[in-house]
Amino acid sequence: MHAYLVIEYDKGPTGFEGMQALINEKAAEGYALHQVIERSTYQWVLIFRKAQ
Repeated sequence: MHAYLVIEYDKGPTGFEGMQALINEKAAEGYALHQVIERSTYQWVLIFRKAQ
């Protein structure tokens, strides 16, 4: 069974650099990006899956 982590992310007007840093941070913790959902121009939901 996989464990999932859901994070709401507001990238703001500065771009995607912070989102990429978050993805890298979670990868270092053993999570792989599973899905990204755009809620609005700046708000996203990132779903990570724990690597086995």
